[in-house]
Amino acid sequence: MRLIQLLPALILWSVVLVRIAGLRFGWKQGILRAMLLVSIGTTLNIDPVYLTVDAWIGDRNLLNLVVHVVLGLGMTELSRLVVAATNASTVRWRLLVTVGLGLAGAQAALLFSTPTPGPATNFTDVFAGIPAIALYQGLFFAWIGIITAYTGYECVRRNRAEETVAFRIGFDIIAGACLSGVMAVVTKLHLVIQEAQGMESQSSEVAYLVYRGLIAVTLLGFAVGFALPAFSRSSQQWSDWKGRREALVSLQPIVERLLQTDAGERAREAAALSLRRFSEDQLYRWVIFVDDIRIENPELLSADDVEVLEKIEARLAHNGPNRTHHTSSAGG
Repeated sequence: MRLIQLLPALILWSVVLVRIAGLRFGWKQGILRAMLLVSIGTTLNIDPVYLTVDAWIGDRNLLNLVVHVVLGLGMTELSRLVVAATNASTVRWRLLVTVGLGLAGAQAALLFSTPTPGPATNFTDVFAGIPAIALYQGLFFAWIGIITAYTGYECVRRNRAEETVAFRIGFDIIAGACLSGVMAVVTKLHLVIQEAQGMESQSSEVAYLVYRGLIAVTLLGFAVGFALPAFSRSSQQWSDWKGRREALVSLQPIVERLLQTDAGERAREAAALSLRRFSEDQLYRWVIFVDDIRIENPELLSADDVEVLEKIEARLAHNGPNRTHHTSSAGG
């Protein structure tokens, strides 16, 4: 049981650490914020952690509401990112968020108005026999089910044209994770209804384990689905950096030699050259500089020089500005 609780938390915190490291490479903070919220909520829901923290704040399961709010915010932010990455209209999503805020307020009112003494890691099993708490639990899981189902719907109906392979696989995994999340919600609502009606049976424990397992699959799916485009983009950035470095190393002796000629000296100021900075901008300047010399003074370049230049120009043309299409919103 504890492994089912620990595994998703460990995976999610691993994703958080990777996203923090990715900030140095220009990754966006949106997914980091969402994963951080979900990671905190998942960690607080681990039995020993829940019992310890809830004892600090009064032993009346106020932590349950905190977990609901944190997980709800995290899942809602993940939904927003998915909807944005699929280029879907945000009108329906904003309407759902408005509904979610109302449900969150209702949950808080229900919990604060109902005594729930003593920390309960299985809140449904202990307190769902109280009508107000059954409704409290039902509202939360209904909201998670609605936002997860909508997110999966937008994933499935998205336009797959021009998607990178990593983006397509990642978001198909997210769609599958949404399906698992909806199944988890249905299972949990079934347990809430059983407890509210006093119909607990031997199958309840099995259903609870199924619910935990489906939640683990859902969180793992979101983590992997968002990670794939990010890792793909990082791999591409690393490959581009290596290619740029190799191109600059190949061009440097040609540029240095040309700068010693009268034609090269005249063209240097116009090209704003630097022999110290190995940046993408500098590579373009070197290519333009050498190309101008080739046009105006072709005798200054050997056949080998021209071959090096043409290979670099072909690589730059192949890479282009849009090669990571559809990864900036989801994986960057």
